[in-house]
Amino acid sequence: MRLDTGGACDTCGNVIHFRRARRAQAAAELAQELPGLGDRKRRQILESRLREQAAIEAEDSVRRREQARAEQARREAVRAAAREQADRERAAAAAADAVRQALPCEDCGQGQAAGLCEACGYRRRTEALIVEGGLVTATWCANLDDPSDIAAVTDHVGATLQADIDTARTQFMELIEPGVLEADPAAAASALAFNALQAVEQLLPDYRSSALRRLGRTPEAEAEARRAYATERNRRWFRANPTGTDALAAAATAVKTARERTAQALLGDAAGAGTQAGRQPARRWLGPSRGRTGLPEFARIASMATGCDEHL
Repeated sequence: MRLDTGGACDTCGNVIHFRRARRAQAAAELAQELPGLGDRKRRQILESRLREQAAIEAEDSVRRREQARAEQARREAVRAAAREQADRERAAAAAADAVRQALPCEDCGQGQAAGLCEACGYRRRTEALIVEGGLVTATWCANLDDPSDIAAVTDHVGATLQADIDTARTQFMELIEPGVLEADPAAAASALAFNALQAVEQLLPDYRSSALRRLGRTPEAEAEARRAYATERNRRWFRANPTGTDALAAAATAVKTARERTAQALLGDAAGAGTQAGRQPARRWLGPSRGRTGLPEFARIASMATGCDEHL
C-alpha cells in the first residue's frame, strides 16, 4: 500500500509476484529431484533452499551497492580534479592575459597596449593592404622575373594609395570640431589610422577587379576561352542550331566563365610570384587578344563575353 495515496503499490506487487514465481519454480525443481519426499520434509528443504538463495542475493545486493558507492566516489573525485584543473587553467590564462595587457605597443611604445595598440594595429593592416594592392597591380603590368620592376610598380601603387589616404585624412579633419583630437591623443591617433584603413579598403577592390579584367585577356585566358568554346560547339544541341540565340548565349557564358576562372588562377599565382620573384614566368599586359583561333565565329562570341570590358 502506498503511504501517499493509500492505493496498491505496483512495485510491491511486482516483488510479490516475482517471489511467488521463484517459490513455485523451486518447488517444481525439488519435486523433480526428490519425488518421494513427504509434504513436511519437502517444505523444510524448500524453505532452506529459498533462505540460501535469499542470502546469496542479499550478499550480491550489498556487493553491488558497495561497487556503486565506489564508482560514485571515483566520479566525484574525477569531477573535483577536473574543476581544480579548470580553475588552475583559468587562473593561468588570467595571469597571462594580465601580463600581455601590460605589455607596451611594439610599434609606438604606448603602455598597457597588449603588445599592439589600436592605432598601430590599424596601421599594420593598412600597410599590408597597400602591399597587396601593389602586388595585385604587378601581376599584369610588371615583369615578375625582375624584382626592380615589381618594386617600381608597388612603390607607385603605394604612393598613389598614400595620396588617397592624405585626401581622406583632410576630409576627415574638416569634419572634426577644433580641439576634439587634442583632448584625447590616443583616440585621435586611432581614429586617423582607422580612417586611413577604410580609405585603402574601399580602393583595393578596384585594383583587384582591374587586374582580373586584364588577366582575363592574357594568352592563358584566351586559350582557356577557346577550349571552353570548342567544348560548347561539340555539344549536340549546339550543333543542331549553332546560330541560335540560346546557343550563342551559352557559348558566351562558357567563354566568360573560362576567362574569369583563368584570371583568378593567374592572379593567385602571380601574386605569389611577386613575393618570390623569378618563380613564375613573366607576364605583361599586351592588349586584348586578336582572336586568331581558326574559328571565325569565336571572335564574335568572345566579344559578347567581354563586351563589358571594352572601356579598358
